[in-house]
Amino acid sequence: MDITTPPRLERDILQDAAAAIAEHDRLHSATRALDERITALCREYGDCTRRWGYAPHHLRRAVEARGLLA
Repeated sequence: MDITTPPRLERDILQDAAAAIAEHDRLHSATRALDERITALCREYGDCTRRWGYAPHHLRRAVEARGLLA
């Protein structure tokens, strides 16, 4: 007995795509907001430590070096 899945209808595929696109947009907005927050924290940390030009990867290393990243 061979059970095959029937092909999906165009409307079903488009509804799936709409949900995926909406989630992508939501996550993209959240990522941009976090990037802006990290950039601000880089500036603040640079001011505090008197080191200029801190980038997110520098901040990550500082956090990791202190064992603060779970």
